[in-house]
Amino acid sequence: MSSPLARPVRRYALAAFAAGVLLAATFAALVLWLRSDLRAEIHAKIIERNAAVLYPMALEQLAETDSGGRNLSVTALLRSAQQPGMLGVAVFDASGNTLDAVPSTQILVELPTDDFLRLQGGVPISRYHPAFPLDQYFSGVGRDQPGAPVLEVLLALPGGPANPPRGFVRYFIDARPLARELELIDRRTDRQAYAILGVGTLLIALLLTGAAIGLQRAQRVVEERTERLARINFELTLAAKASAIGQIASHLIHGMQGSVEGLRSFVATREAGADSPHWHAATDYAERLQRMIRDTVALLSDTSANASYEYSGPELAAIIRERHAPAASAKGVAFTVDCTFAGMIDSHRGSLLCLIAHNLVQNALAATPAGATVTVRLDATDGRLRLIVADEGTGISPAIREHLFQPGRSGRPGGSGLGLAISRLLARQIGADLRLETTSERGSSFVLDLPLQPQSGAG
Repeated sequence: MSSPLARPVRRYALAAFAAGVLLAATFAALVLWLRSDLRAEIHAKIIERNAAVLYPMALEQLAETDSGGRNLSVTALLRSAQQPGMLGVAVFDASGNTLDAVPSTQILVELPTDDFLRLQGGVPISRYHPAFPLDQYFSGVGRDQPGAPVLEVLLALPGGPANPPRGFVRYFIDARPLARELELIDRRTDRQAYAILGVGTLLIALLLTGAAIGLQRAQRVVEERTERLARINFELTLAAKASAIGQIASHLIHGMQGSVEGLRSFVATREAGADSPHWHAATDYAERLQRMIRDTVALLSDTSANASYEYSGPELAAIIRERHAPAASAKGVAFTVDCTFAGMIDSHRGSLLCLIAHNLVQNALAATPAGATVTVRLDATDGRLRLIVADEGTGISPAIREHLFQPGRSGRPGGSGLGLAISRLLARQIGADLRLETTSERGSSFVLDLPLQPQSGAG
């Protein structure tokens, strides 16, 4: 189950993703706008460059035949029509009237009013036509011919200081070399713009990915810490309840001790004069109950009196075998206890280990059918004592496995689920770890892993 904080974290992640997409879109729009603006500016500069080149040439042609008067030397200006790449030249007087044009195939040679007014200020005009309609300006050109790139340049011819222009000249120039130059510039600006766009988008994507990974890690940390806090809170609550129950159980057990002893004596007396198997079973139950009370009282007495002694590995194995062999025999289950642990362990931890083993073995016997085997093994490796209890039952279902050590979750009909929860709590009291090692349709095994050196704070 996810933490309640997971939902806000997901909302923040979605918000960050949306902000990143908006940032990427804004960045892309800005780059494309700058590309378009830069391309237009470069085009304008290159086109104006041609007007700047033609203007001195026109002045030089005038100077060759000009005597300083107001009349234009049309012949000198029209000589430029013979230069390579020149499609046509037209000369206009100071009033904008057409004087002459080369070639003579030009149609409707006139100076538009807007251009005339602009040229009055002496500013050259340059226009680039990517698909110039030649058939509309030159006769003899078929309509089926596609438009060609043409550069149109209009110049005002100076009339001297403080005088209006002496006339105007218009050039139509073959702009195919210019078109190739502009196309090359456009490809370069496109490559640069797309490279910047790609790098910027990649950086934004990396930033978003890093932010998303950071949010996911933060979410996992929050969930883990919340889960750990809930588990610690549950264990503290369970420990408090167990402490209260332990105190109550201590008084009850001390009070029951004499009554159970009397009951056992009474049942034993009736058993001697009766042949009913029910009396034999009652005697057995009474003896087992008395033994459990005696063990619990001994543990409580040792704890309250701070008594300290030690159990050896074989002694622990003998206690476990003695307590559960009769129940296993009655059910027809083979019960074996193997011990390779030859060391010693203090009485407090040894007694709690036996109580945990009691719960585990009871569950194993309940899960194991007649004719199968329950195995208990005690061994020591790397300074740790391991208690392994394995059965040959049908395994633990995934639904129970998820909440195995929580009260109220039991795989047995009528079970309370307290045995494993209390066993894990007891294990942590002595610094041990209790876990489900394996489970399948062939059986299950539980492992108690106990450090042989007592840990600080344990117990």
